[in-house]
Amino acid sequence: MDEIQYDSYTTLAYLYDTQDLTMPSSKQQRIGAIGEARFITECLERNFEPHTPTTPMPWDFIVHCPAGDLKVQVKSTTCKVDKCYNVNTGSGRTTKEHIPDIVDVVAIYLAPINEWWMIPQSVITAVTLRLYSENPSKSKYKKYQNNWSIYYE
Repeated sequence: MDEIQYDSYTTLAYLYDTQDLTMPSSKQQRIGAIGEARFITECLERNFEPHTPTTPMPWDFIVHCPAGDLKVQVKSTTCKVDKCYNVNTGSGRTTKEHIPDIVDVVAIYLAPINEWWMIPQSVITAVTLRLYSENPSKSKYKKYQNNWSIYYE
């Protein structure tokens, strides 16, 4: 009986471990995964505790920090057009819907320049944000560039 049980667990583990190998991730998925990994690193270096949900949620992390427990959606981009980075903040199956109000912070990672923008969800008014990294005075979100203060307030 123990031998049969062991074999079924081994088979199940093998299926889970190899299932993803047959479906390679897209470039966008990899950029997103890199952004989320960097976010975890940034949080841990600041002594915050990032927690991932066990079931699908509108946020990527709940971050335990001095400001409390914040629900954070992480977005990443490499898309630079006309001296700004375009970031789609849409959620769900359609990218035309705004991020839900239950998300507290949209953490945006500009991958090519390793830069973070921490924007409260409540101030986001468009599905596509234009972030001017080189000339932040053009961006209405400039005060959120490399600004992690929302996690301390």
